[in-house]
Amino acid sequence: MTRPLSRAQRRNAYLEAASEMADDLENWYDTHPSATFDELEQKARQLRRTYMGQALAILINGRDTGFQVQAPLCPQCGAGMEFIDHKEWTVHGLEGDTTLERAYYVCPHCEGQTLFPPGPQAPTAP
Repeated sequence: MTRPLSRAQRRNAYLEAASEMADDLENWYDTHPSATFDELEQKARQLRRTYMGQALAILINGRDTGFQVQAPLCPQCGAGMEFIDHKEWTVHGLEGDTTLERAYYVCPHCEGQTLFPPGPQAPTAP
């Protein structure tokens, strides 16, 4: 994902994901024309869960991943840390699973000293 995204870009990404979900449901129903209401509802729930995960990723990753133009200072030696990449991890939520991205920094002088800026924390379900 390109970082950061403007509100309008995030909105367009949400709408594109919702459109894909609608197309997926239509296509599934085309191949299962005798599906019951319960089967349609079950498929819609699966697709909604995927969409919710995508929407949360767009919202969170599209705003701030912790990348800093001016490198953060190493808490151990005070030197500027080096940006390595964006690291990903999956969060399993009640309404959907999403992959979050955070900037990852390493101190070139202190072996093993890393920084994974936490950003705003959002509690997850137990």
